[in-house]
Amino acid sequence: MNNKVFDAIVIGAGVVGASVFNSLVKSGYSCLLIDKACDVATGASKANSGLVHAGFDAAEKSLKAKLNVEGNKMYPAICKRLGVPLKKVGALVVGNDLQAVHNLYNRGINNGVKNLLVLNRDELLKLEPNLSESVSCGLFAKDAYIVSPYLYTICLAEEGIINGGEVLLNTQVVKVVKKSNVYKLSTTFGEYYTNKIVNCAGAGFNDVAKVLGTEPIDLQFRRGEYYVLDSTEANLVKHTIFPLPSKEKGKGVLVTPTIDGNILVGPTSDPSDDITKTTAAGLQDMKQKSSQIVNNVNLRKTIRTFSGIRAISGSDFVIKKSNKDANIIYAGGICSPGLSSAPAIAKMVVELLGYVYNPNVKTKQIVPYFLLKDLPTAKQNELIAKDKNYGKVVCKCEGISAGDILFALKRPLPVISTDGIKRRVRAGMGRCQGGFCLDGVINLIAKQNKITEKSVLKENMGSNHIVGNIRGYK
Repeated sequence: MNNKVFDAIVIGAGVVGASVFNSLVKSGYSCLLIDKACDVATGASKANSGLVHAGFDAAEKSLKAKLNVEGNKMYPAICKRLGVPLKKVGALVVGNDLQAVHNLYNRGINNGVKNLLVLNRDELLKLEPNLSESVSCGLFAKDAYIVSPYLYTICLAEEGIINGGEVLLNTQVVKVVKKSNVYKLSTTFGEYYTNKIVNCAGAGFNDVAKVLGTEPIDLQFRRGEYYVLDSTEANLVKHTIFPLPSKEKGKGVLVTPTIDGNILVGPTSDPSDDITKTTAAGLQDMKQKSSQIVNNVNLRKTIRTFSGIRAISGSDFVIKKSNKDANIIYAGGICSPGLSSAPAIAKMVVELLGYVYNPNVKTKQIVPYFLLKDLPTAKQNELIAKDKNYGKVVCKCEGISAGDILFALKRPLPVISTDGIKRRVRAGMGRCQGGFCLDGVINLIAKQNKITEKSVLKENMGSNHIVGNIRGYK
Protein backbone atom coordinates (compact mmCIF):
# COMPACT_ATOMS: atom_id res chain seq x y z
CA MET A 1 0.00 0.00 0.00
CA ASN A 2 1.26 3.48 -0.91
CA ASN A 3 0.43 6.05 1.80
CA LYS A 4 1.76 8.99 -0.20
CA VAL A 5 -0.90 11.65 -0.82
CA PHE A 6 -0.64 12.98 -4.37
CA ASP A 7 -1.63 16.52 -5.24
CA ALA A 8 -3.67 14.99 -8.07
CA ILE A 9 -4.45 11.67 -9.69
CA VAL A 10 -5.33 11.76 -13.39
CA ILE A 11 -7.44 8.89 -14.73
CA GLY A 12 -7.03 8.27 -18.45
CA ALA A 13 -3.70 8.34 -20.31
CA GLY A 14 -4.69 9.63 -23.71
CA VAL A 15 -3.22 12.84 -25.06
CA VAL A 16 -5.37 14.97 -22.73
CA GLY A 17 -4.61 12.94 -19.60
CA ALA A 18 -0.89 12.83 -20.43
CA SER A 19 -0.91 16.58 -21.07
CA VAL A 20 -2.56 17.26 -17.70
CA PHE A 21 -0.16 14.87 -15.96
CA ASN A 22 2.86 16.45 -17.62
CA SER A 23 1.72 20.00 -16.84
CA LEU A 24 1.05 19.21 -13.19
CA VAL A 25 4.39 17.50 -12.67
CA LYS A 26 6.34 20.13 -14.58
CA SER A 27 4.56 22.81 -12.50
CA GLY A 28 5.89 21.20 -9.33
CA TYR A 29 2.95 19.07 -8.18
CA SER A 30 2.96 15.38 -7.30
CA CYS A 31 0.79 13.43 -9.72
CA LEU A 32 -0.14 9.86 -10.59
CA LEU A 33 -1.45 8.96 -14.07
CA ILE A 34 -3.62 5.82 -14.22
CA ASP A 35 -4.92 3.94 -17.25
CA LYS A 36 -6.60 0.57 -17.67
CA ALA A 37 -4.61 -0.14 -20.85
CA CYS A 38 -1.05 -1.47 -21.00
CA ASP A 39 0.29 1.70 -22.62
CA VAL A 40 -0.60 5.35 -23.01
CA ALA A 41 -2.40 6.59 -26.15
CA THR A 42 -4.25 3.35 -26.87
CA GLY A 43 -7.71 4.88 -27.44
CA ALA A 44 -8.71 7.86 -29.57
CA SER A 45 -5.21 9.31 -29.22
CA LYS A 46 -3.65 6.61 -31.39
CA ALA A 47 -6.45 6.53 -33.99
CA ASN A 48 -6.87 10.03 -35.33
CA SER A 49 -5.56 12.14 -38.18
CA GLY A 50 -2.55 13.55 -36.31
CA LEU A 51 -3.53 17.11 -37.18
CA VAL A 52 -2.94 20.23 -35.12
CA HIS A 53 -5.77 22.33 -36.51
CA ALA A 54 -5.49 26.09 -36.93
CA GLY A 55 -8.86 26.68 -35.23
CA PHE A 56 -11.14 28.10 -37.92
CA ASP A 57 -13.73 25.31 -37.82
CA ALA A 58 -14.99 25.39 -34.21
CA ALA A 59 -18.05 27.46 -33.33
CA GLU A 60 -17.28 30.99 -32.20
CA LYS A 61 -16.99 31.52 -28.42
CA SER A 62 -16.88 27.79 -27.78
CA LEU A 63 -14.27 26.06 -25.63
CA LYS A 64 -13.24 24.17 -28.74
CA ALA A 65 -12.43 27.42 -30.56
CA LYS A 66 -10.63 29.06 -27.64
CA LEU A 67 -8.56 26.03 -26.68
CA ASN A 68 -7.78 24.98 -30.26
CA VAL A 69 -6.29 28.36 -31.12
CA GLU A 70 -4.40 28.53 -27.83
CA GLY A 71 -3.17 24.93 -28.12
CA ASN A 72 -2.01 25.43 -31.70
CA LYS A 73 0.27 28.24 -30.53
CA MET A 74 1.71 26.06 -27.74
CA TYR A 75 2.65 23.10 -29.92
CA PRO A 76 5.94 24.30 -31.48
CA ALA A 77 7.61 25.00 -28.13
CA ILE A 78 6.37 21.76 -26.53
CA CYS A 79 7.39 19.57 -29.46
CA LYS A 80 10.82 21.23 -29.58
CA ARG A 81 11.25 20.51 -25.87
CA LEU A 82 10.18 16.87 -26.27
CA GLY A 83 12.07 16.30 -29.49
CA VAL A 84 8.86 15.24 -31.22
CA PRO A 85 8.67 16.00 -34.97
CA LEU A 86 6.11 18.69 -35.86
CA LYS A 87 5.64 19.95 -39.40
CA LYS A 88 3.73 23.01 -40.53
CA VAL A 89 2.07 21.77 -43.71
CA GLY A 90 -0.93 24.10 -43.78
CA ALA A 91 -4.53 23.08 -44.42
CA LEU A 92 -6.80 23.65 -47.41
CA VAL A 93 -10.58 23.50 -47.12
CA VAL A 94 -11.88 23.16 -50.66
CA GLY A 95 -15.18 23.05 -52.51
CA ASN A 96 -17.33 25.05 -54.91
CA ASP A 97 -19.29 27.30 -52.52
CA LEU A 98 -17.46 30.62 -52.25
CA GLN A 99 -19.90 32.00 -49.66
CA ALA A 100 -19.28 28.98 -47.41
CA VAL A 101 -15.54 29.56 -47.73
CA HIS A 102 -15.96 33.21 -46.72
CA ASN A 103 -18.13 32.16 -43.78
CA LEU A 104 -15.39 29.80 -42.63
CA TYR A 105 -12.80 32.55 -43.09
CA ASN A 106 -14.84 34.96 -40.98
CA ARG A 107 -15.33 32.36 -38.27
CA GLY A 108 -11.61 31.76 -38.19
CA ILE A 109 -10.85 35.46 -37.89
CA ASN A 110 -13.38 35.78 -35.06
CA ASN A 111 -11.76 32.79 -33.33
CA GLY A 112 -8.40 34.57 -33.45
CA VAL A 113 -6.80 32.47 -36.21
CA LYS A 114 -4.01 34.19 -38.12
CA ASN A 115 -2.69 33.63 -41.64
CA LEU A 116 -5.96 32.69 -43.36
CA LEU A 117 -6.42 33.23 -47.09
CA VAL A 118 -9.38 32.74 -49.45
CA LEU A 119 -8.07 31.30 -52.73
CA ASN A 120 -9.52 30.74 -56.20
CA ARG A 121 -8.95 27.58 -58.25
CA ASP A 122 -5.80 28.79 -60.00
CA GLU A 123 -4.25 29.78 -56.66
CA LEU A 124 -5.22 26.43 -55.14
CA LEU A 125 -3.71 24.47 -58.04
CA LYS A 126 -0.36 26.17 -57.51
CA LEU A 127 -0.36 24.64 -54.03
CA GLU A 128 -2.03 21.31 -54.88
CA PRO A 129 -2.05 20.23 -58.55
CA ASN A 130 -4.05 17.06 -57.80
CA LEU A 131 -7.22 18.82 -56.65
CA SER A 132 -10.45 17.56 -58.17
CA GLU A 133 -12.04 19.35 -61.14
CA SER A 134 -15.08 20.12 -58.97
CA VAL A 135 -13.02 22.38 -56.68
CA SER A 136 -13.32 26.06 -57.52
CA CYS A 137 -12.37 27.82 -54.27
CA GLY A 138 -10.96 27.19 -50.84
CA LEU A 139 -9.58 28.46 -47.55
CA PHE A 140 -5.85 28.21 -46.83
CA ALA A 141 -4.83 28.02 -43.16
CA LYS A 142 -1.05 28.34 -43.07
CA ASP A 143 -0.66 27.53 -39.37
CA ALA A 144 -1.87 23.93 -39.40
CA TYR A 145 0.57 21.19 -38.40
CA ILE A 146 0.97 17.43 -38.51
CA VAL A 147 2.37 15.41 -35.59
CA SER A 148 2.49 11.82 -34.39
CA PRO A 149 -0.33 11.82 -31.81
CA TYR A 150 0.89 8.69 -30.06
CA LEU A 151 4.60 9.60 -29.93
CA TYR A 152 3.64 13.03 -28.62
CA THR A 153 1.55 11.42 -25.85
CA ILE A 154 4.30 8.94 -25.01
CA CYS A 155 6.89 11.69 -24.67
CA LEU A 156 4.61 13.79 -22.45
CA ALA A 157 4.26 10.81 -20.10
CA GLU A 158 7.97 10.03 -20.16
CA GLU A 159 8.93 13.61 -19.42
CA GLY A 160 6.48 13.61 -16.52
CA ILE A 161 8.09 10.45 -15.13
CA ILE A 162 11.67 11.77 -15.16
CA ASN A 163 10.45 14.93 -13.40
CA GLY A 164 8.97 12.92 -10.53
CA GLY A 165 5.53 11.86 -11.74
CA GLU A 166 4.28 8.27 -11.59
CA VAL A 167 2.39 6.29 -14.24
CA LEU A 168 0.35 3.19 -13.45
CA LEU A 169 -0.83 1.15 -16.46
CA ASN A 170 -3.01 -1.96 -16.76
CA THR A 171 -4.86 -0.65 -13.70
CA GLN A 172 -8.51 0.14 -13.04
CA VAL A 173 -9.98 2.23 -10.24
CA VAL A 174 -12.63 0.09 -8.55
CA LYS A 175 -13.59 2.13 -5.49
CA VAL A 176 -13.12 5.66 -4.18
CA VAL A 177 -13.64 6.78 -0.58
CA LYS A 178 -13.21 10.37 0.63
CA LYS A 179 -12.15 11.04 4.21
CA SER A 180 -10.93 14.33 5.66
CA ASN A 181 -10.68 15.80 2.14
CA VAL A 182 -8.35 13.02 1.00
CA TYR A 183 -9.48 10.43 -1.54
CA LYS A 184 -8.48 6.80 -1.23
CA LEU A 185 -8.55 5.09 -4.61
CA SER A 186 -8.69 1.32 -4.48
CA THR A 187 -7.35 -0.06 -7.73
CA THR A 188 -6.58 -3.45 -9.21
CA PHE A 189 -2.96 -2.68 -8.34
CA GLY A 190 -3.31 -1.31 -4.80
CA GLU A 191 -4.50 1.75 -2.87
CA TYR A 192 -3.53 5.34 -3.65
CA TYR A 193 -4.32 8.67 -1.98
CA THR A 194 -4.84 12.10 -3.45
CA ASN A 195 -6.20 15.55 -2.74
CA LYS A 196 -7.79 15.99 -6.16
CA ILE A 197 -8.86 13.87 -9.13
CA VAL A 198 -9.10 14.52 -12.88
CA ASN A 199 -11.37 12.34 -15.03
CA CYS A 200 -9.86 12.18 -18.55
CA ALA A 201 -11.06 8.66 -19.32
CA GLY A 202 -12.33 9.32 -22.86
CA ALA A 203 -14.85 6.70 -23.94
CA GLY A 204 -14.78 5.31 -20.40
CA PHE A 205 -15.56 8.67 -18.82
CA ASN A 206 -18.95 7.70 -17.40
CA ASP A 207 -17.64 4.38 -16.07
CA VAL A 208 -15.06 6.34 -14.07
CA ALA A 209 -17.65 8.93 -13.01
CA LYS A 210 -19.78 6.13 -11.59
CA VAL A 211 -16.88 4.85 -9.48
CA LEU A 212 -16.12 8.40 -8.34
CA GLY A 213 -19.75 8.95 -7.38
CA THR A 214 -20.07 12.00 -9.63
CA GLU A 215 -22.62 12.85 -12.29
CA PRO A 216 -22.34 11.35 -15.80
CA ILE A 217 -22.22 13.41 -18.96
CA ASP A 218 -24.17 12.79 -22.15
CA LEU A 219 -21.76 10.74 -24.27
CA GLN A 220 -22.26 9.58 -27.82
CA PHE A 221 -19.76 7.61 -29.87
CA ARG A 222 -18.86 8.11 -33.50
CA ARG A 223 -16.59 5.81 -35.44
CA GLY A 224 -14.02 7.21 -37.85
CA GLU A 225 -12.48 4.83 -40.39
CA TYR A 226 -9.22 5.45 -42.28
CA TYR A 227 -7.04 4.21 -45.11
CA VAL A 228 -3.24 4.37 -44.73
CA LEU A 229 -1.43 4.53 -48.08
CA ASP A 230 2.08 3.28 -48.73
CA SER A 231 4.95 5.78 -48.60
CA THR A 232 5.19 5.45 -52.41
CA GLU A 233 2.15 7.78 -52.50
CA ALA A 234 3.81 10.48 -50.36
CA ASN A 235 3.75 13.07 -53.18
CA LEU A 236 -0.01 12.89 -53.69
CA VAL A 237 -0.61 15.99 -51.54
CA LYS A 238 1.62 18.35 -49.58
CA HIS A 239 -1.08 19.95 -47.44
CA THR A 240 -3.99 18.62 -45.41
CA ILE A 241 -7.01 18.74 -47.73
CA PHE A 242 -10.52 19.02 -46.27
CA PRO A 243 -13.87 19.32 -48.00
CA LEU A 244 -16.09 22.16 -46.88
CA PRO A 245 -17.57 20.93 -43.58
CA SER A 246 -21.14 19.78 -43.08
CA LYS A 247 -23.25 19.72 -39.91
CA GLU A 248 -23.88 16.00 -40.34
CA LYS A 249 -20.34 14.80 -41.01
CA GLY A 250 -18.16 17.42 -39.33
CA LYS A 251 -14.87 18.10 -41.08
CA GLY A 252 -15.51 15.28 -43.54
CA VAL A 253 -13.19 12.84 -45.31
CA LEU A 254 -9.76 14.42 -45.69
CA VAL A 255 -6.56 13.54 -47.49
CA THR A 256 -3.38 14.40 -45.62
CA PRO A 257 0.30 13.62 -45.37
CA THR A 258 1.43 12.15 -42.06
CA ILE A 259 4.56 13.04 -40.13
CA ASP A 260 6.03 9.63 -41.03
CA GLY A 261 5.61 9.90 -44.80
CA ASN A 262 2.36 8.04 -45.49
CA ILE A 263 -0.89 9.45 -46.84
CA LEU A 264 -3.99 9.19 -44.66
CA VAL A 265 -7.52 9.14 -46.12
CA GLY A 266 -10.52 9.51 -43.81
CA PRO A 267 -12.26 9.57 -41.47
CA THR A 268 -15.87 8.59 -41.74
CA SER A 269 -18.17 9.79 -38.96
CA ASP A 270 -20.86 7.25 -38.11
CA PRO A 271 -22.85 6.58 -34.92
CA SER A 272 -21.27 3.63 -33.16
CA ASP A 273 -20.70 1.77 -29.94
CA ASP A 274 -17.26 2.05 -28.34
CA ILE A 275 -15.81 -0.83 -30.39
CA THR A 276 -13.36 -0.11 -33.20
CA LYS A 277 -13.83 -1.83 -36.54
CA THR A 278 -13.79 -1.08 -40.24
CA THR A 279 -16.73 -1.73 -42.55
CA ALA A 280 -17.24 -2.23 -46.26
CA ALA A 281 -19.69 0.69 -46.28
CA GLY A 282 -17.27 2.98 -44.48
CA LEU A 283 -14.37 2.16 -46.77
CA GLN A 284 -16.54 2.69 -49.84
CA ASP A 285 -17.75 6.02 -48.42
CA MET A 286 -14.16 7.23 -48.01
CA LYS A 287 -13.26 6.12 -51.52
CA GLN A 288 -16.11 8.09 -53.04
CA LYS A 289 -15.68 11.24 -50.92
CA SER A 290 -11.91 11.49 -51.19
CA SER A 291 -12.21 11.48 -54.98
CA GLN A 292 -14.42 14.58 -54.76
CA ILE A 293 -11.54 16.68 -53.45
CA VAL A 294 -8.35 14.99 -54.73
CA ASN A 295 -7.64 13.18 -58.00
CA ASN A 296 -5.53 10.05 -58.29
CA VAL A 297 -6.02 8.74 -54.75
CA ASN A 298 -4.71 5.23 -55.38
CA LEU A 299 -6.40 3.12 -52.73
CA ARG A 300 -4.77 0.04 -54.26
CA LYS A 301 -1.68 1.25 -52.42
CA THR A 302 -3.43 0.85 -49.07
CA ILE A 303 -1.24 -0.89 -46.49
CA ARG A 304 -3.70 -0.71 -43.62
CA THR A 305 -7.21 0.34 -42.66
CA PHE A 306 -8.18 1.21 -39.10
CA SER A 307 -10.78 3.07 -37.09
CA GLY A 308 -11.04 5.16 -33.96
CA ILE A 309 -13.91 6.05 -31.66
CA ARG A 310 -14.69 9.66 -30.74
CA ALA A 311 -16.56 10.31 -27.51
CA ILE A 312 -18.77 13.35 -28.09
CA SER A 313 -20.79 15.29 -25.52
CA GLY A 314 -23.05 17.80 -27.23
CA SER A 315 -21.42 20.51 -29.31
CA ASP A 316 -18.49 21.36 -27.04
CA PHE A 317 -15.89 19.98 -24.66
CA VAL A 318 -16.92 19.36 -21.05
CA ILE A 319 -14.16 20.86 -18.90
CA LYS A 320 -15.36 21.85 -15.44
CA LYS A 321 -15.55 21.01 -11.77
CA SER A 322 -17.95 18.19 -11.00
CA ASN A 323 -21.31 19.45 -9.81
CA LYS A 324 -21.09 17.02 -6.89
CA ASP A 325 -17.49 17.56 -5.86
CA ALA A 326 -15.39 20.61 -6.72
CA ASN A 327 -12.15 18.69 -6.18
CA ILE A 328 -12.97 16.36 -9.08
CA ILE A 329 -12.34 17.93 -12.48
CA TYR A 330 -14.02 16.82 -15.68
CA ALA A 331 -12.28 16.74 -19.06
CA GLY A 332 -14.82 14.78 -21.10
CA GLY A 333 -16.30 14.70 -24.58
CA ILE A 334 -12.89 15.63 -25.97
CA CYS A 335 -13.40 14.90 -29.65
CA SER A 336 -11.85 16.89 -32.51
CA PRO A 337 -10.02 19.25 -32.08
CA GLY A 338 -8.92 17.49 -28.88
CA LEU A 339 -5.37 16.74 -30.01
CA SER A 340 -4.90 20.36 -31.13
CA SER A 341 -6.37 21.66 -27.88
CA ALA A 342 -4.62 19.29 -25.47
CA PRO A 343 -1.89 21.67 -24.22
CA ALA A 344 -4.44 24.40 -23.55
CA ILE A 345 -6.88 21.93 -21.96
CA ALA A 346 -4.09 20.89 -19.58
CA LYS A 347 -3.45 24.50 -18.59
CA MET A 348 -7.17 25.04 -17.96
CA VAL A 349 -7.46 21.86 -15.85
CA VAL A 350 -4.42 22.74 -13.73
CA GLU A 351 -6.02 26.09 -12.96
CA LEU A 352 -9.44 24.53 -12.25
CA LEU A 353 -7.68 22.32 -9.69
CA GLY A 354 -6.62 25.51 -7.93
CA TYR A 355 -2.95 25.04 -8.79
CA VAL A 356 -0.53 27.39 -10.53
CA TYR A 357 0.30 26.48 -14.12
CA ASN A 358 4.05 26.98 -14.56
CA PRO A 359 5.57 24.04 -16.47
CA ASN A 360 9.10 25.40 -16.04
CA VAL A 361 9.43 24.54 -12.35
CA LYS A 362 10.81 21.08 -13.14
CA THR A 363 12.93 21.09 -16.26
CA LYS A 364 14.54 17.68 -16.78
CA GLN A 365 14.23 16.84 -20.46
CA ILE A 366 13.88 13.41 -21.99
CA VAL A 367 16.35 12.10 -24.53
CA PRO A 368 14.51 12.50 -27.86
CA TYR A 369 13.56 9.45 -29.89
CA PHE A 370 15.60 8.93 -33.03
CA LEU A 371 16.00 6.25 -35.69
CA LEU A 372 19.32 5.01 -37.04
CA LYS A 373 18.12 5.37 -40.63
CA ASP A 374 17.58 9.12 -40.17
CA LEU A 375 21.17 9.79 -39.07
CA PRO A 376 24.02 10.78 -41.39
CA THR A 377 26.12 7.82 -42.55
CA ALA A 378 29.08 8.78 -40.35
CA LYS A 379 26.82 8.88 -37.28
CA GLN A 380 25.28 5.54 -38.23
CA ASN A 381 28.68 3.93 -38.45
CA GLU A 382 29.74 5.46 -35.16
CA LEU A 383 26.62 4.16 -33.41
CA ILE A 384 26.95 0.66 -34.90
CA ALA A 385 30.59 0.54 -33.75
CA LYS A 386 29.44 1.28 -30.19
CA ASP A 387 26.42 -1.03 -30.23
CA LYS A 388 26.22 -3.92 -32.72
CA ASN A 389 22.42 -4.08 -32.25
CA TYR A 390 22.16 -1.02 -34.48
CA GLY A 391 23.67 -3.08 -37.27
CA LYS A 392 20.91 -5.70 -37.12
CA VAL A 393 17.88 -4.81 -39.25
CA VAL A 394 14.65 -6.18 -37.76
CA CYS A 395 11.99 -4.32 -39.75
CA LYS A 396 12.97 -4.23 -43.43
CA CYS A 397 10.03 -2.11 -44.60
CA GLU A 398 10.86 0.79 -42.29
CA GLY A 399 14.58 0.11 -41.87
CA ILE A 400 14.32 -0.33 -38.09
CA SER A 401 17.22 -1.92 -36.26
CA ALA A 402 17.37 -3.98 -33.08
CA GLY A 403 19.15 -1.00 -31.53
CA ASP A 404 16.19 1.27 -32.30
CA ILE A 405 13.80 -1.19 -30.65
CA LEU A 406 16.00 -1.70 -27.58
CA PHE A 407 16.30 2.08 -27.22
CA ALA A 408 12.49 2.25 -26.95
CA LEU A 409 12.39 -0.67 -24.51
CA LYS A 410 14.84 1.03 -22.14
CA ARG A 411 12.85 4.29 -21.87
CA PRO A 412 11.12 5.55 -18.69
CA LEU A 413 7.75 4.08 -19.75
CA PRO A 414 7.74 0.24 -19.90
CA VAL A 415 6.68 -1.44 -23.17
CA ILE A 416 5.30 -4.99 -23.22
CA SER A 417 3.42 -4.95 -26.52
CA THR A 418 4.36 -5.02 -30.19
CA ASP A 419 1.90 -2.19 -30.88
CA GLY A 420 3.74 -0.17 -28.25
CA ILE A 421 6.95 -0.65 -30.22
CA LYS A 422 5.15 0.30 -33.45
CA ARG A 423 4.05 3.58 -31.92
CA ARG A 424 7.56 4.42 -30.73
CA VAL A 425 9.88 3.37 -33.55
CA ARG A 426 7.57 2.17 -36.39
CA ALA A 427 8.68 -1.47 -36.48
CA GLY A 428 5.69 -3.14 -38.16
CA MET A 429 4.29 0.10 -39.61
CA GLY A 430 5.48 -0.51 -43.16
CA ARG A 431 4.18 -2.27 -46.24
CA CYS A 432 4.12 -5.79 -44.80
CA GLN A 433 2.58 -4.61 -41.50
CA GLY A 434 4.82 -6.79 -39.36
CA GLY A 435 4.78 -9.88 -41.55
CA PHE A 436 8.58 -9.95 -41.62
CA CYS A 437 9.59 -8.38 -38.29
CA LEU A 438 6.95 -9.54 -35.79
CA ASP A 439 8.92 -12.52 -34.52
CA GLY A 440 12.05 -10.43 -34.01
CA VAL A 441 10.15 -7.71 -32.16
CA ILE A 442 8.50 -10.27 -29.86
CA ASN A 443 11.91 -11.77 -29.10
CA LEU A 444 13.45 -8.41 -28.18
CA ILE A 445 10.50 -7.42 -25.96
CA ALA A 446 10.67 -10.74 -24.13
CA LYS A 447 14.42 -10.59 -23.56
CA GLN A 448 14.48 -6.98 -22.42
CA ASN A 449 11.54 -7.42 -20.02
CA LYS A 450 12.77 -10.87 -18.90
CA ILE A 451 9.45 -12.48 -19.76
CA THR A 452 8.52 -15.38 -22.01
CA GLU A 453 7.58 -14.79 -25.63
CA LYS A 454 4.12 -16.13 -24.78
CA SER A 455 3.71 -13.18 -22.40
CA VAL A 456 4.31 -10.56 -25.09
CA LEU A 457 1.10 -8.77 -26.09
CA LYS A 458 -0.13 -7.21 -29.29
CA GLU A 459 -1.78 -4.41 -27.28
CA ASN A 460 -3.66 -5.05 -24.02
CA MET A 461 -4.12 -7.99 -21.69
CA GLY A 462 -5.46 -11.06 -23.49
CA SER A 463 -3.98 -10.13 -26.86
CA ASN A 464 -0.99 -12.47 -26.61
CA HIS A 465 0.57 -13.29 -29.98
CA ILE A 466 1.55 -16.80 -28.88
CA VAL A 467 -0.97 -18.97 -27.07
CA GLY A 468 0.65 -22.38 -27.42
CA ASN A 469 3.13 -24.55 -29.28
CA ILE A 470 2.39 -26.37 -32.52
CA ARG A 471 2.33 -30.11 -31.88
CA GLY A 472 5.80 -31.56 -32.13
CA TYR A 473 7.50 -28.13 -31.93
CA LYS A 474 9.34 -26.96 -28.82
